[in-house]
Amino acid sequence: MTGNCMDCGEYVLGRGVVADGAGLFLEDGALLVSGGRIVEIGPWETVRRDDIPFFDVEGRLILPGLVNFHHHLYSFFAPGISPAGPTETFPEILENLWWRLDRMIDEESLYYSVLMGALDSLSFGVTSIFDHHASMNLDRGSLDVAAEAVSHAGIRAVLCLETSDRQGKEAMKRQVAENIAFWEKHRSDPFLGGMFGLHANLTLSEETLGFIAAEKAAEMPVHVHCGEAPEDLAFCREQGYAGPVDRLNAFGLLDGDSFMIHCVHLSEKDYSLLGEINPVVVLNPESNANNRVGTPDRDRLPGHLLGTDGMSGDMVAALRSYLLLGAGGGEPYSRMADMMFRLPEKVLQRHLPVRTGFRPGAAADIAVLDYIPLSPVSEVNLLGHLLFGAKGGKAHLTAVNGKILWRKGAFPGHDMDSLRFRAKRAASALSLRFRNL
Repeated sequence: MTGNCMDCGEYVLGRGVVADGAGLFLEDGALLVSGGRIVEIGPWETVRRDDIPFFDVEGRLILPGLVNFHHHLYSFFAPGISPAGPTETFPEILENLWWRLDRMIDEESLYYSVLMGALDSLSFGVTSIFDHHASMNLDRGSLDVAAEAVSHAGIRAVLCLETSDRQGKEAMKRQVAENIAFWEKHRSDPFLGGMFGLHANLTLSEETLGFIAAEKAAEMPVHVHCGEAPEDLAFCREQGYAGPVDRLNAFGLLDGDSFMIHCVHLSEKDYSLLGEINPVVVLNPESNANNRVGTPDRDRLPGHLLGTDGMSGDMVAALRSYLLLGAGGGEPYSRMADMMFRLPEKVLQRHLPVRTGFRPGAAADIAVLDYIPLSPVSEVNLLGHLLFGAKGGKAHLTAVNGKILWRKGAFPGHDMDSLRFRAKRAASALSLRFRNL
């Protein structure tokens, strides 16, 4: 960088490959950022100004900020926690690890797991997260705590709380109220938004789905695990439906903005309904592999997006896993390019009142990957460089709304030693509660 302004409102970021995967490609490009917006895009020698700080990225990839369409930030303290029982089946994984863990989350562990998970995501160039939160003994006010944490990190987020019958009817009603109140509160916020969180069909009764349909506004979209494991499909059939999509649709809960997560085990009618409703389908290949639940039929889920389901904050690594756990070299590159570049901006804009992407006037959400291509790079082979060159998405610099939040391995706005100390204390207490439950 030239100049001495680290947190200024105006700078040029350049001497790198500026690309959006959707038609913009400049091998030696630059962005002029001012007041949180992208003001100019062009060759770096043209865009650079003598009186404005210049961040030289030395040939790295300058991309629009990445979006994680399904995360569980509350799970950030899960590494190292051993399940309390067998995990041979998907219900056992839920019972002995995730449901036991989410019951133990208190306000401190929620705040620091979300904050540290959001910072981790920023270090991978992720500037927006759709988070599916769960804390069964901390429902009312939990989304405000999570919102405070993501706001502290500086990342954009669309939050929701899993609604479930696991803790009884009164708890379910509090979860419903929490989702609705948060969504109403943030409808015009460009940094925070809400959805209606549903755990999955298999923990939601007929009575509860009817109650939710009556309580929530029709235009409030749901975010739900759908057909993740065979048990979800079997449960819906036991209730008299063709499958998980059919059951949710029967209660009028689905529309084009709904988030349907996983979609591994579906019926023929479910596929047909997805084609009619055209919701946002989000696949999570690393999580599906870890839970041994199978793989979705990608060819029948057009226009799907990518999430990590709490496995990591690294979207480029998730993309590589998508390739390797799918058809490998036979995976359609156009589909992956849509998933990474062309669709995220459109879907994000349907949930947050913000215009992103690389064009003058757009919010400056930027990811500079810590990868310098050595072989020729072009618009055509950009995805190949991500998959086989970068391999992961560790960022050199990440900016949200023009503010540089991560640069050269550091968070300039945070005392990380202090944060790690407090996060470690919260994680240790959470782990102790988990063991003693």
